[in-house]
Amino acid sequence: MVDTVEVNPVIYGEDDPGMPQEFRDLLVRMLEHHMENTTNPHYTELLNKLWSRGMSLLPTEKLKVTYARLMQQEVEHGVITSRILSGLGRGPVNQEIKQYLFHLPWDTFCDMAFFNALGDRVGCYIGETWEGVRYAPLMNVADRLHKDEIFHATFGLNNLKRICSTPDGLAEANEKVKIWWPAALDMFGSSVSAFSDKYVRWGLREKDNAALRLKFATETRPLLEAMGIAVPSDNANRRFL
Repeated sequence: MVDTVEVNPVIYGEDDPGMPQEFRDLLVRMLEHHMENTTNPHYTELLNKLWSRGMSLLPTEKLKVTYARLMQQEVEHGVITSRILSGLGRGPVNQEIKQYLFHLPWDTFCDMAFFNALGDRVGCYIGETWEGVRYAPLMNVADRLHKDEIFHATFGLNNLKRICSTPDGLAEANEKVKIWWPAALDMFGSSVSAFSDKYVRWGLREKDNAALRLKFATETRPLLEAMGIAVPSDNANRRFL
């Protein structure tokens, strides 16, 4: 259950001596675990993979131009995270990307579409929902980051619609969803996370992990089913219930 102790509504600035230590520690922890960080060599490696696979798999030049804009934003997100951490006195990060969705193979255009449609859509629910955070440097970029994630997820959903418009494409999507759907749900982390409630208390998350996962599944499932995709049970092939 979320701690009901009221938190001081003051918005803290960079180098603010009045910032509570618990809030600072949680903020640093969240951002150091946030994969989008251009000081993190593992993120650079991921960007290289996403760029090369995207340019190879996208079927039209128009889609490649749109994807280039998406990738530019991904780099910018990494710069933003690294700058905010620097303002908190934390230097370069070397954190492996633990969410296994980012290590799944991109063999086809359908894999890529699911990656953006589901993986980036998760970002709309957890990684970029910081409008209520009490730290000005993060609050000031929250709206922009959230809009970027919506663009990325919409790009993926539109690509999925394109794929599902043919019998062969729909058949492939119905196989691939068995891999990508549980991986997306697992991105929310464990439902019994020791940090989940604290993040909510300090405005770093809108809801706890379990509630965010349920909201994502409830709102995303109909979008896929409208394309003819048979979405599996939310418990099927999961690693983090």
